[in-house]
Amino acid sequence: MSDAIYRYEVPVDDRWHPLQLSGRIVHVDCRNPRVVEVWALHTRASAVTRTFRVYGTGQPLPPDIQHIRTAIAPGGELVWHLFETA
Repeated sequence: MSDAIYRYEVPVDDRWHPLQLSGRIVHVDCRNPRVVEVWALHTRASAVTRTFRVYGTGQPLPPDIQHIRTAIAPGGELVWHLFETA
């Protein structure tokens, strides 16, 4: 199997979501205000479970999380920030 880019979804619902990823994240965007989309390389390497959550601008952040990328929802009124547990 050759490498490819796959799309994943992380809902905007104040919950953590596990994703099985075998490569690096290449893009994060938002076409639906209720979902942040993640594009990641899918490689021959073993998949690793990584856990993500979406936070809104101004929302309190817990310690020990890492900012991955920011996405602006359609219309520009909402800005979502994708974080990963450390």
